[in-house]
Amino acid sequence: MIFATLLGTYLDLYFTGIGMYSFPNRPFGDVFSIHIIFNLVALPIFTWIFLYTARLMARQERLLFVLFLSMAGPLLEIISESQGFFVHSAEWRHWYSFFGYFFFLLAVWLVFKRTNGQRSKSTI
Repeated sequence: MIFATLLGTYLDLYFTGIGMYSFPNRPFGDVFSIHIIFNLVALPIFTWIFLYTARLMARQERLLFVLFLSMAGPLLEIISESQGFFVHSAEWRHWYSFFGYFFFLLAVWLVFKRTNGQRSKSTI
């Protein structure tokens, strides 16, 4: 969960820094350019749920689960945008998010497996 929180925070800092998206309604907006509550509360909770659920699944089920979550990410972004929580630049395409979430979840899963002694040939 710490890895996911750090990775998510640094990715948010990078993408807000280059102007790809922003968080217009965020706590401590004068201090942070990212939504710090999301990164420190929601992201660790989401990661815990993801890891808890994914470790109970077979490899193929886990792959489908990651794909499903990767597809849900852009949809949740669109809903967040309609609620005013999130704003993308004109250059942003939501399919970028699909790949971003896929690789994010894959990296989180691989770090989880590696740090918990679950080394095997399967990547997902």
